[in-house]
Amino acid sequence: MRRTAWILIGFGVLLLVLAALLRFVVAPAATKLPSDTDTTTTYSGRGTVLNAAALQSGDVANALARDIPVTLDRHVYVSDSDGDTAIVHDDGTLKAGPSSSQSNHTYAVDRTTMTETDPINGVQVEQHHGLTVTLPVDPEPSSDVYTYWDTMTRKAVPVTYIGTEDRAGRTTYHYRATASGPLADPALQQQLPTSLPRTLAPRLLALLPTQTQQQLAPLVAALPAQVPLGYTATSTYDVWADTDLGAPLDTKINRSVTANVLLGNNALPLLPVLAVDVTENQASVADAAAKANDAALKLDWIQLWGPLILLVLGLALIGVGLLVGRRKPEPPAAAPTGRVDAGSPAAT
Repeated sequence: MRRTAWILIGFGVLLLVLAALLRFVVAPAATKLPSDTDTTTTYSGRGTVLNAAALQSGDVANALARDIPVTLDRHVYVSDSDGDTAIVHDDGTLKAGPSSSQSNHTYAVDRTTMTETDPINGVQVEQHHGLTVTLPVDPEPSSDVYTYWDTMTRKAVPVTYIGTEDRAGRTTYHYRATASGPLADPALQQQLPTSLPRTLAPRLLALLPTQTQQQLAPLVAALPAQVPLGYTATSTYDVWADTDLGAPLDTKINRSVTANVLLGNNALPLLPVLAVDVTENQASVADAAAKANDAALKLDWIQLWGPLILLVLGLALIGVGLLVGRRKPEPPAAAPTGRVDAGSPAAT
């Protein structure tokens, strides 16, 4: 076989190897949560916020700010990664008027399934179950496949598939998760009073719905000097996740915390001390969609077009090399015969 044929076949085999590496080594790595993930999302809406200090001091009039503009800045980033594990931070800053509050959470996340895994490098993380900040690549458009970790109640709740919808020019799956139960977020628990003086009861009653006033009024005289409080939380999360990448392109969050008067084994709802209904700003949606466009294009080249082009070129080079190798070499040209002149000595 000719040297040229071997060279062509060798280059063809090299391209086939590169195609396999791109599809089966590089592509799976590209579908993992990037180790340099760092995004900030802004939400806005309305809310009700408790001023715990004012309430404790007896300033009932300024204890509760109702239906005021609120914003939520959510910063999600990876601080460390090792193999299939990433340390993910989900830091939220809620701003309501002149006040603000922090809600920071740190998770050990499997970079492929986006669910819980063991921590790395001795990092302290919040134990959780289910999804936290994103869905996996190529998410399932169905219910009861995923669970979502609710930080307010600290429990995993089922995720319901709502349907397919468009967000900023990209196709998304709309999911919803709803959680309710006793408030279990330690950081939020520390911000709320565990009891109130009985002397505040008459003034608080005026702030309550009529039905609650009717339930509590006969009980005021029998209340202890310090009325114990408990809290329940309800949350609803709507997420529009990219159908290819699983990345959230739009999110709506509705959360509320209700204070309850604890009377023996009974808990009577008192008043909402926190209520937040926010939607992701359109600028954040557009930015997320633009990043998804770039990431999806790169992923298509890594998973499909790149390997396919390398495969076709590799097979073509091997085919040409085999054709060149099978071609029979042309016989050498016959040596020219010398012409003898009639008058030369050899002719006599």
